[in-house]
Amino acid sequence: MDKLLPESTASWTREGRRDDEPMIEENWLFQLRRERFKSRTSGRVHAFYVMELADAVHVIALTPDRQLVMVRQFRAGSAKDSLETPGGLLEPGESALEAGPRELLEETGYAGDAPEIVGTVWSNPSIVTSRTTTIVVRNARLVAEPRLDQYEEVVVELAPAPAIPQMIQDGRIDHALVVSGLFWWLRSEANAAPRVESTNQRGNEYTQ
Repeated sequence: MDKLLPESTASWTREGRRDDEPMIEENWLFQLRRERFKSRTSGRVHAFYVMELADAVHVIALTPDRQLVMVRQFRAGSAKDSLETPGGLLEPGESALEAGPRELLEETGYAGDAPEIVGTVWSNPSIVTSRTTTIVVRNARLVAEPRLDQYEEVVVELAPAPAIPQMIQDGRIDHALVVSGLFWWLRSEANAAPRVESTNQRGNEYTQ
């Protein structure tokens, strides 16, 4: 059987310096390069296309009556509107815990308790350097008017927390990174649910 590499060791290594690789596209949003990597197994060298993009944050904002603050906006990749949790890219030097409440306030006008991290995933590790962190902001309340960028058109919608699984199931929420964060949050909510006790058939014992 082939010997497995340690988890921390990549099975391909970079050939040369990243800065020596040709820049294909550079704009305000991302840098696109062609980078060469060498397989530790076969020794073959292959060129990959890598998009350097800032890390991102998504915010699960819960109102006191257990509704999620959602945003509906146009997405050019799918050429349709998408229902999502608020979020955006981190500014240089900014953490997800700083960027999340900022994005929430800018896009929706809502603010709440101190944010809690749910988890972080690679957005699309095959081609993108960006990671996306999902945070939770509880007791979110409308405190201001949204402050959108020039070309942002966002509609704020409230969705009852119990409806989220069905909204994912029937495709009303279909952004992969949003779905990932919501599943993470739903699992954490289930694990944190208070113990529910009921009498068994004998009536003198309790079971969960």
